[in-house]
Amino acid sequence: MAIIKSAIELAMERTKNIVLGDEEKRALAEKETENRLRSIVRRYFSGITDIDGAKMELDGFDADKNLKRSVMIDILMEDFDIRNERLFELLDIVCSDLDDSLKDELEMLKKRFAEQMERKEILIKTDITERLNKNGISGDGLELNIKAWDEWEAGLKEIQTVFKGRFAEWKKRLVKT
Repeated sequence: MAIIKSAIELAMERTKNIVLGDEEKRALAEKETENRLRSIVRRYFSGITDIDGAKMELDGFDADKNLKRSVMIDILMEDFDIRNERLFELLDIVCSDLDDSLKDELEMLKKRFAEQMERKEILIKTDITERLNKNGISGDGLELNIKAWDEWEAGLKEIQTVFKGRFAEWKKRLVKT
């Protein structure tokens, strides 16, 4: 008498001799690494875990160090928001074991970024104050909430685009080493 097999049993019989190649194994490992790192970033950005918890998770995650760093930097660049201080804290953890020249370059990028933010804020405040003065709005009691102005958002986007480009260049140099 014939045995009736389920669809799963038939599929298992047909695929039992199929083996993943090295390239497929590598791609699968990269995808698994990316998913795990994304969950760590998501938990940290949402405040579920603190910086020490995120560092512990990253240190406890067993994967190739360079792959982990590269994937983590890609994830951070996708979610790049210059107002997110947590992003920079994670970046410091991920890049803590770099050689001194790359670390110095990263610190210089962050320093330039902070300087550009300060300059942009001064320029925008000056521009808004001059426009308000032309409209008869002035005085010692006038204190601008620059973050509420559209010019500030446009300035942030401009700085963010520039910084993201420079950071991408830095990552290319990182990958080469």
